[in-house]
Amino acid sequence: MRLKVGLSILLALTATSCSLFSRGKRPEGEVRDIPFQARSTNQLRKRIMVLPFLNSDVKRSQKVADVARMSVVRSIHRTGQFVIVRNSDFPKDLSKYVSNQEYDLESIAKIAAGMGVAAVLEGRVQEISVRKLGDPVGIFRNIKVGVQTTVRIRLFSTKNGKEVLNQDRSATEESSTVRIGDHDLDQIVLQEEPQLVDQVVTKAFAQMVPHIVRVVEKLSWEGRVALVSGEKIYINAGRLSGIQVGDLLKVTEESEEVFDPETGLLIGEVPGRMKGTLEVISYFGQDGAIAVVHSGSAFKENDRVELY
Repeated sequence: MRLKVGLSILLALTATSCSLFSRGKRPEGEVRDIPFQARSTNQLRKRIMVLPFLNSDVKRSQKVADVARMSVVRSIHRTGQFVIVRNSDFPKDLSKYVSNQEYDLESIAKIAAGMGVAAVLEGRVQEISVRKLGDPVGIFRNIKVGVQTTVRIRLFSTKNGKEVLNQDRSATEESSTVRIGDHDLDQIVLQEEPQLVDQVVTKAFAQMVPHIVRVVEKLSWEGRVALVSGEKIYINAGRLSGIQVGDLLKVTEESEEVFDPETGLLIGEVPGRMKGTLEVISYFGQDGAIAVVHSGSAFKENDRVELY
């Protein structure tokens, strides 16, 4: 069952763009059977899933979290080192994995691993507060306010299902607003100054983008065999991921989990057996590669591939 689910995910990914910000329309089913400069270094682009951001306060507008998420996605995308996977490519309903305003990242990471995703990122707006700066008098009072927020980022590695980053950050923005009579200041600012709130939340998350990039850079890259058809083997990563025509890919079986026979606790994973190598000969879809056998045999769907 796991292999069937993994295969359907991998095939779906190759038919659609994995980048949220791809420019221009790419032809469907495009095949490149000539050399193409897919990367300038030996570093392949890792796939990241940036989940819909959450609010600790369910009464707060979701727009604030959405604006912050888009800002983080743009910042990560601008590095040119990663591929942002669409949340719509995830085969399950992500809302079913939320409890107490927190994702079950361990479960999501297990499924995302079959999509070739290296890391899954969760962002949450923890708190937004308003404080008055100065105390003018009168019925119509133009006062200066400071909006402060605390946000959190959690990052999970799909390869080992472990949390690799968990950070909180705070930020403050100042502005002026008109307060009438004794109306509640917090409500006036949060309702009448949505741009100010968006700015402060975005500012807080922006502080963590460099940390996210550094952590994901350290994670190992891997892809999967999506389909074996005759002499051709289709890989779920291609030009967008940095796969180059002529690359050799090492193929290994799925790693196996080892449990303590007495306690039943997971001890660790045993690396899968190496099956051989593949040579990339062309591209297909939006981010897929076609390869032929260079050495070895018995390749099958969902085998792991790494740059040799």
